[in-house]
Amino acid sequence: MTNYKYHPYIDDYINGVRSGKYIVSENVKLLVELVDRKLQQPNVSIETNEITEAKEFIERYFPFKLYPAQLFVLACMVGLFYEDGTLVFNEFFLMWGRGAGKNGFIAAISKYFIAKQGVRGYNVDIVATSEKQAKTSFNDVYDILDDRKEKMKKHFKWTKEEIKHIKSKSILTYHTNNAKTKDGLRPGAIIFDEVHEYESYDNIKVFTSALGKVPLGRRIYITTDGYVRGGVLDDFKAEADMILKGELPNSRMFPFLAHLDDEEEMHDVAMWEKANPGINFLPHLKSEMLLEYDNLKTRPSLRIEFITKRMNMPFMLSANGVTDWPKLEAASKSLPDLKGLECIGGVDYADIRDFVGVGLLFKHEGKRFWIHHTFINHRSLKLYDFKIDIDLAVQQGLATIIYEETNSPEKIANWFLEQSKKYRIKTVAADHVKFAHLEEKFKDYGLDLIKARKGSLTHTILEPVIEEMFSHEKILWGDDFMMRWYTWNTYVKRDGKGNITYEKIEPELRKTDGFFAFLHALQHENLLTEKRIITKENVAKAFKTYSY
Repeated sequence: MTNYKYHPYIDDYINGVRSGKYIVSENVKLLVELVDRKLQQPNVSIETNEITEAKEFIERYFPFKLYPAQLFVLACMVGLFYEDGTLVFNEFFLMWGRGAGKNGFIAAISKYFIAKQGVRGYNVDIVATSEKQAKTSFNDVYDILDDRKEKMKKHFKWTKEEIKHIKSKSILTYHTNNAKTKDGLRPGAIIFDEVHEYESYDNIKVFTSALGKVPLGRRIYITTDGYVRGGVLDDFKAEADMILKGELPNSRMFPFLAHLDDEEEMHDVAMWEKANPGINFLPHLKSEMLLEYDNLKTRPSLRIEFITKRMNMPFMLSANGVTDWPKLEAASKSLPDLKGLECIGGVDYADIRDFVGVGLLFKHEGKRFWIHHTFINHRSLKLYDFKIDIDLAVQQGLATIIYEETNSPEKIANWFLEQSKKYRIKTVAADHVKFAHLEEKFKDYGLDLIKARKGSLTHTILEPVIEEMFSHEKILWGDDFMMRWYTWNTYVKRDGKGNITYEKIEPELRKTDGFFAFLHALQHENLLTEKRIITKENVAKAFKTYSY
């Protein structure tokens, strides 16, 4: 008889990963070590019967067998508890390649939660950005009940909108990701589907804020990788990285990141299991992926989709973008102390009731540095659901909400006046559209204002400068997610003569103000003289090089 250390489903997967039986990403290797460490804690218990019953319940009603990775997740989801009765893992982040059976799995676990778990009123809410996606897993459960109507109506009531377990009073329902408020929610578990499509936390916060009213609250995030950079998914991946490296030991997130470790692995079919843990248990999936791979030879346009969705390795270059995502992350390293240095200000002020991007451009020791801030009129927040976390931007000091009818020139001029107490602002460059609107107030404050130009001539001249500074990582703006967002939202439009203009990818929801303020300042950087900050070390170096 085999002796198990934890539970067969857990031990099998941990041992299979360590032995190489299951081919997994480096992140999944770290995950099994994380689970092992958690289970070695003396205050952790494993509810063996709960795990086994959950598996048997699912396979009794759903037309599939759970494969080893799913059994591993199931065990960690339903059977691991601290001695105070709370869950060892209460947040599950599952990034698996397309076709891995994510929706079928959450449908099965949803039915288990409302019917078999034994917690009264344990509602499950499935959330997605579209109604079609939100209903995918819900409809899987609906069909299971409808196919066995006579038997199931003794235990469930169901409509096209909700499924209720009669005895537990627990309800399964779905929501689209467009609500400002969800008053009255009492969720036990919230499942967010296709997280790669989420560009802000607005609706995630609305739904998760309702947790805590019933025991054993869970958050489950399922997704492939995607094309939105700088959104929720990238934040989750960064947090998962910290957890897997042991930097957040108290976190209760279970991050299962299935992906290739190197793009070249896409040419080795054996490596595909890294991105899709079910591939060797789902023969139709493997056949479809092989067909798609063969089509890449004659249809190269499919390559990005295959790498991103099947292999979970996002294609990191924005089509005709300013730069690629890793370079934006490189620009986000900490800024040095720039106090006392010369700088050029930049303002992008297109609409008095919208966003205003402002900033200061420095040249120092062969690099450029940019300190940015954004003013946002409260009226624009009522009109549009911007694809970024505005509350977080305000919290981090990157943005200020203006609760007035318009963005007054005084607010903008005052920001530069405050900055002039720390830095030597030589001039401020502003777009000619609102130049006259700003000029008088800047004069009153003793600030110099000059015109900045837009258009193909100016942008074509700036393009090689911008390409070089990003390529060689000679631009820094600190940990500023808004500047990453602004720059990622900008694309390079080329005409037949090779001239370019920087344009917005999307005219309303994906703003570019901070990047254009940077462009305005950059075109006048010739007014800056690079100087070293006067320090004891610099003075000593100067005297060493002087000859008498």
